[in-house]
Amino acid sequence: METDGQRVYSVLTTNEVGEKMTSEINQISEVFLLSKSDATLILISLRWNSFKASDRLGDDKEKLLSDLGLVKVFSSCQESDSVSSFAGHENLVSTPFCSHEFSETCWKSHLNNLLERKTEEEERVVCPNPDCVAPVGPDTIEKLTEPAVKMMYDRYVLGSFVEANKESIKWCPAPGCEYAIELHEDLLEDDESSLDFGVVCLCGHTFCWSCTLESHRPVTCKDASVWFSSTLDTLKSNAWLLENTKRCPNCNCHVQRTDDPVLRMITCICSCSFCWRCFRSEEEHNGKWNCVEFSFQLSMRQVDDSRYLRLWETCLEEYENSKSDLKAIEENGVPRLTDNCNFNERDVDAVKEATLLMVQCRLVLKWSCAYEYFIAMYQSAKTQYVKHLRGEATKTLLRHIATQEELMNKALTSGYFSSFKVKLSDSSTITGNYFHEYVKTLESGFPEIQNLVTEDTQQRHNSSSHFTSLHPQLHHHRSSFTDHVTDLEADHKTKERRERSSPALILIAPQLVTCSPSLADVAPPENQETPQLAFDQGPHPRMKNC
Repeated sequence: METDGQRVYSVLTTNEVGEKMTSEINQISEVFLLSKSDATLILISLRWNSFKASDRLGDDKEKLLSDLGLVKVFSSCQESDSVSSFAGHENLVSTPFCSHEFSETCWKSHLNNLLERKTEEEERVVCPNPDCVAPVGPDTIEKLTEPAVKMMYDRYVLGSFVEANKESIKWCPAPGCEYAIELHEDLLEDDESSLDFGVVCLCGHTFCWSCTLESHRPVTCKDASVWFSSTLDTLKSNAWLLENTKRCPNCNCHVQRTDDPVLRMITCICSCSFCWRCFRSEEEHNGKWNCVEFSFQLSMRQVDDSRYLRLWETCLEEYENSKSDLKAIEENGVPRLTDNCNFNERDVDAVKEATLLMVQCRLVLKWSCAYEYFIAMYQSAKTQYVKHLRGEATKTLLRHIATQEELMNKALTSGYFSSFKVKLSDSSTITGNYFHEYVKTLESGFPEIQNLVTEDTQQRHNSSSHFTSLHPQLHHHRSSFTDHVTDLEADHKTKERRERSSPALILIAPQLVTCSPSLADVAPPENQETPQLAFDQGPHPRMKNC
């Protein structure tokens, strides 16, 4: 995202993060005449708070050093550099703050064990002696000759720096990625949600700044966590149950069919045996197996949940395809255009930006499916409007994709791209701005729709009250006539039920389980019926003793 031409975040390499850390160390070291090792230990102990370190050192430098155990000790049995060497043995190393000497093998084992279980509360690395709390600083590590030990300690120090500054610096959560993201808080509009489509790392991974999950706008972090942790798995599980199981007519449990396609009779764990197609027993068939399979009448919730699951999986597939397209363009498309069309660096950036925008838009459309699912559960009046917006956003993205394909084909044919670059950049700008407003609109929650529904309800109520006050007798006659018609209809339905010889067999499939999302922290209206739990319905329509 850009604000007045400036990005609100930047991607840093590991070396660049190290330079920021070293700058703080050097500042404390130079101002208060400390060694860089001692300055590092002080900053680690104070969670890299330079202002707090400056105040403590300015008030009483000696007391702070004593409190942190940074007082050097000297022993006659030690060499001046705290390294001892004996014939046939490894070098023995101790910290400047104690006289406990250990071999490099012991140091490596100690650091391995200590840094693997390191927690926020236990920040300092101390002497291997169990009774010693002397801190281990970079000067002690420098005395060790094994590079693996030094790298391990350097990662620990750098990690403590990033952890202490996690409000502004975070590691990219992609596996194997060593980039870090720095947030420029002074450029944010209102809050962290102003980051467009999350944060895009140089490795191609897009994630949410707040929770480090996959970028999930317009869905909130809490809803995204619920979607990944329970809702999506529940939808998939229930879809599988509807596809592969049927209810036992005796105990109402789910029964899965065997792999044998010829086998018609299924036996449940309750010992009830029934036909997979018509649910009748073998005796009821009388040797005739030309029965008709009953179709399930799904509830509206089951139909909607199945649709949302298919929609999510479709959008997920399109998102993965867009990432593959981005990789293909970077590996094959850009080299071809560079060779045939004399691409310069700006031309390459324009093509990459247009393709990366497709990936980001596909990600937004994917999460808009989850947003629509939560809206349908708790604020169904807004569902149609959300569908309409998603459809318009999809059309906008498809136009952008068609524009890029057309312009790149023309560039390869004509061998000249500069005349098409402006059109491609314009298409990227229009599409990016459209999706920016699309996300903002969804995140707003459409308060105007709720207001419109409330106003319409109020107008109808006022009209009814106005009619009653003007025509009380007519209203009384109309109510009496309505009550009379209702009574006649009830009598007619009762008569039909009595005359019916046998009830119709309708198999009602169980409802899907849905979690309780936190969309806008809106609870269902008090008079709304609470949905049943998954497959928590009454007995099977053909419930009987087997």
